[in-house]
Amino acid sequence: MHYFKLIILYLLDLIRNRIHQPKILNYLLKLDIKIAFDIGAHEGETLEYFQKIKSINKIYSFEPQIKIYKKLYEKFNSNNKIILNNLALSNNIEDKVFFINALSSTSSFSLLDETSLWLKIKNMILNEKDSIKESISLKTSTIDHYVNEHNIDKIDLLKIDTEGHEFEVLMGAQNIINKNKVKYILIELHSSKMYKNYSKIKIEEFLKINNFIILKSFKFPFHTFVDNLYEYKIPN
Repeated sequence: MHYFKLIILYLLDLIRNRIHQPKILNYLLKLDIKIAFDIGAHEGETLEYFQKIKSINKIYSFEPQIKIYKKLYEKFNSNNKIILNNLALSNNIEDKVFFINALSSTSSFSLLDETSLWLKIKNMILNEKDSIKESISLKTSTIDHYVNEHNIDKIDLLKIDTEGHEFEVLMGAQNIINKNKVKYILIELHSSKMYKNYSKIKIEEFLKINNFIILKSFKFPFHTFVDNLYEYKIPN
């Protein structure tokens, strides 16, 4: 079972690095992006290809897990275009319980739905009875607060991959979105029903109400999520 787990994780990494991320990068290269936010940076999987977008001047990276953040720091601290933040973003400023999972890339504020078929399959692949290995208390902030605190005028590309907590992160950006200062949003949407109180429809409705239209959808092969790219359009 251990070797089966390693093979599956290796194949997923291969698909991500050779197929999924290059498709996203090739599309983003066509856009005029100068300021990017990478929310849910993990070990820098997105930072790796954001660095290849020559138009980008600054990338603000956010990763709440301290052990993972230390790996990020070792990899990217010497790049003066990248601002690293060991910070959790949500819809408000408060202490919240954060769940650290066996697969660190899936750690989240979101509770897992134990009845989810996908979760059961995932635990079987990982040879885990319980995905959650630890719960900790984290102080959250919001995009609006961070932007105001650091005098950031606009965000050209807002990437959100927070494992079921995407809607809350968007809610924490309501002020800057209302001021039409977010141009593109790249967001991960789930269809696995793995997270409690998660609604893909609610995210899509939020984006529609706030005048974001879908530009491109990037489906991860053999998986249950999609990365959708949206653009803000001034209403007629």
